Amino acid sequence: MGFLNALFTAALDNNLVFAQLIGMVSVVLVAGRPQESFRFGAMIAAATAVSGALGWLLYTYLMQPWGVAYLAPLVYVLVSWTVIVLAATALGSGKSVAERERLLRACPIIACNAAVLAVSLGNAVAAEPLTWDVALGTALGAGLGVFLAVVLFAFVRDAIDERLVPAALRGLPITLVTASLMALAFTGVAGIAGGLFA
Repeated sequence: MGFLNALFTAALDNNLVFAQLIGMVSVVLVAGRPQESFRFGAMIAAATAVSGALGWLLYTYLMQPWGVAYLAPLVYVLVSWTVIVLAATALGSGKSVAERERLLRACPIIACNAAVLAVSLGNAVAAEPLTWDVALGTALGAGLGVFLAVVLFAFVRDAIDERLVPAALRGLPITLVTASLMALAFTGVAGIAGGLFA
C-alpha cells in the first residue's frame, strides 16, 4: 500500500509541475505538438523516475554513510543527465543522420527539464528518510506526473483556437493563462489521490 499511496500522491497530489510549480517553464517549452509530447514526455518521465530510483539508492547506501547527504540534489541532476543522454543514444541507433541530429538537439532541453525536476526529488529524499517501496513509488509517480503535465498541456494548447483569443492574449499570454488554470485544477484536487490507499 505504501508504494501505491506514494505513486498516486506524487503523480496527482504533489505533481512536480502543476502542484509544486517546478519546471513549469520547461514543460511549456517542451509541450509542442501533441504527437511529439508523448515522446518528449516519456523521455522526461523516464529520466525523472530512473533518477529518483537510482538517486535514492546512491543516497541511502553511499552518501548517507559517508556523511555527504547534502549533495543529493547534485547526484540527482547528474543521474538524470546520464539517463537522458543514454536514452537519446539508444533511440538514435539505427536511425538516419537527420533523425539522430534531431534527437540530440532535443536532448539538452529534455535533460535540463529532468535536471530541474530531479532537484526537487533530491531535496525530498534529503528531507525525509524513505523505504525502498515508497521511494520507488515516489520516483515513478513523479515521472508519471511530469508525463501527464507535458501531454495534457500539449493537448490543451493545441485545442486553443488562436482566432478566438483576443489579440492582446495571443501567443505566450494565453499559454501562461492556460498553465495557471491547469495548475489551479491540480491544486484543487490535492489530497484526494493520496487518501485512496491510506
